[in-house]
Amino acid sequence: MREVITGITRTRTMRSGLLVALSVWLAALLAACSQPAPVALVFNAAPWQDGEEHVFRITDVEGKYAGTATYTLTAGINDQEQPVWSIRRFIEAQGDREAITVKVLAAGFRPQSSFMERSNAAGIETVDAQYNGPAVDLVLTTRANVMTTQRVEVPSDVRESATLPMIVRALPLARNYATRLNTFLPVAGLLNRVTVRVVGEERLSVPAGAYDAWVVMLDEGGLTTRLWIAKEAPHPLVKYIDGRNRATFELERYSPGE
Repeated sequence: MREVITGITRTRTMRSGLLVALSVWLAALLAACSQPAPVALVFNAAPWQDGEEHVFRITDVEGKYAGTATYTLTAGINDQEQPVWSIRRFIEAQGDREAITVKVLAAGFRPQSSFMERSNAAGIETVDAQYNGPAVDLVLTTRANVMTTQRVEVPSDVRESATLPMIVRALPLARNYATRLNTFLPVAGLLNRVTVRVVGEERLSVPAGAYDAWVVMLDEGGLTTRLWIAKEAPHPLVKYIDGRNRATFELERYSPGE
């Protein structure tokens, strides 16, 4: 009799476990189905002007002040007489300095070249990237002054990772908006497929003032960055939380350019 009761108990336990697993799977499936399907990637014209500047206050994952970050956007013309934007990001935080400048075509923001320099007490390292059709040619110089070269194959529609917080502002953001794009991180030679999704709306206050913003999620397959982008043109980036280091960037000063 005990064996029969034990068998019945085990059967009920197994059924209960299967029901729980099935419920979890169905919930995940419904959540996935409830999200709007991504639309084709189409950028609007740049909402910013020549000379625009964002200055951010950085706090680390523990909420402690870490430093500042500055984005500057400058208009120009390349050797083929095509309009380009130079997107420069300078970060000074916790004893490290990093400057990266990416030149992108004004139409579609595809990268043409980028140069990054990192420095601290240990020395300087640099990464030079030249985009040549379906490939990126990299020259990396370490703090020990050792130079290496590398060629990485990339999709023709790739964008550079460092530019995303700025160029996402040119997307037609709206409720339930979603799209996908390919990104490349030269310092790591890393190619990613990123889903851009508007996940909400929020009114938030930062040192630069109060803004009504779209909450935008950049999903790199488990690594998530969140952006707060002002609804009102020229759609400044108000805040973002970096998915890699979990640092928080809050807008401290904004200059719209001319």
